[in-house]
Amino acid sequence: MFHKFFAIASLNWISLSNGFVFGQVASVVSSLQKREDGIDLTEGQISLIASTLTIMCMVGFALAAIATDKLGRRWPFTIFSIIIIINWIVLYYAKNMLHLMVSRVLGGVSVGGLVVLIIFVTAEYVPPNTRAFHLNMATTVASAIGTSLAHIVGISLHWRNVALFGILPAFISVFLPYFWVESPHWLASKGRFEESQTAFRKLHGKTEDTERELSLLIKMEQSKSDMAKETTKKSTVEKLLIILKRKSFWEPFILSLFMHAYLAASGKLVFSTLAPVMLEQITGKSDVLLFTLLVDGFLFVGACLSCFFIMRTNIRTLLFTTGFTANVILVIFSGLYYFRNGETYFDWINVSLLAFYFIIINTGPYPLLEALYGEIFPLELKVYIFAISGSILMIAFSLTIFLLPFIVSAIGYHGLFLMNAAIMTVSLGSIWLRLPETKGKTLQEIEVYFKAKTFDIEEVLSNEQAKALI
Repeated sequence: MFHKFFAIASLNWISLSNGFVFGQVASVVSSLQKREDGIDLTEGQISLIASTLTIMCMVGFALAAIATDKLGRRWPFTIFSIIIIINWIVLYYAKNMLHLMVSRVLGGVSVGGLVVLIIFVTAEYVPPNTRAFHLNMATTVASAIGTSLAHIVGISLHWRNVALFGILPAFISVFLPYFWVESPHWLASKGRFEESQTAFRKLHGKTEDTERELSLLIKMEQSKSDMAKETTKKSTVEKLLIILKRKSFWEPFILSLFMHAYLAASGKLVFSTLAPVMLEQITGKSDVLLFTLLVDGFLFVGACLSCFFIMRTNIRTLLFTTGFTANVILVIFSGLYYFRNGETYFDWINVSLLAFYFIIINTGPYPLLEALYGEIFPLELKVYIFAISGSILMIAFSLTIFLLPFIVSAIGYHGLFLMNAAIMTVSLGSIWLRLPETKGKTLQEIEVYFKAKTFDIEEVLSNEQAKALI
């Protein structure tokens, strides 16, 4: 059990480091907009620098897919953490547009790769009944702590010193995977069943429930062995093309697209990246430390509340209750912001409402949708499929960051948030129609559901026609 605890703690630490990378962007953007350090850039160039981090995440997705398929789940963490350190060093010495872009490219590739790995590895290292909780901790709580830390340090210190500060968590992250057990799911997908059983029992011990999950894992991967033998000479691209022709692939893929649309419209990455800049524009004040602490504090509170509610209710109930509530709050905020009167108390009302919005959305939609990314794709090619799906998400995120100043200039923050609320409502409705309840289900049971519309693996494996679907 120590192996599981250490791996989970390490994944949370690496996620904190990732969150720090995103949060630090705000201090760089604020400095560049004020023409500090003698770096004179246009608004378009500054937007490009801010959005490049997310654009390059797509490259990180692809590289992570290749690396984790060939090297296992552990060592890619070390590789991408080293790249993050290089990113911080380049950023510290940056003197012009080229240097800043090189830093953002390195940062985007490394962060993108680690985002994929954290989601999938966390899902593979924890039991079904606590999977959503641990995914929430790793993808939302730890990341929120890192982002908030970067915002606070970025307001207090020069952005170059913030870059030096960011080296520490990344440096520690380089060595943590050395002490992990390899993922039993990855070992099973490679036909290394004995090693998979040994690793699984090191992580989870040996109980009736864990042995049942292990049995389902081995049975599922062994049932794919005949197909694997037939396609063993095919390249990964050819195998992926075979998967793309299956109807069972498209349902979770389309579901993921609506999840992408919701996350992009909800302002998750925009706010975590540009919080101080946005708050300065919303309030009209340059000293936004208290406002930033308030909203970041509630981001963290929401993430912690989600841990409480995830353990006590099912996924669908929490997701749709908090999701639609957040949409209503966003519409109310849009109206109040439109009718603001410039008084300080009204600024606090707007910022408090925005903070309340982030409490709600961090309690439900953010952690749950990110957890679902680790559940809905089939094991054998999940990282490759997510590389495709996730690239679409990163394009959407990059556009939201790049277009933010132009959209705000055209329709204001009230129009932006109203438009986002509409997109979120449509997306959430589509998710409601497609998403099954996954709490307490093994990854194998969820995989079978999307392929055969049943969670009963034994039934599917005993039916030759149904078995062909997996």
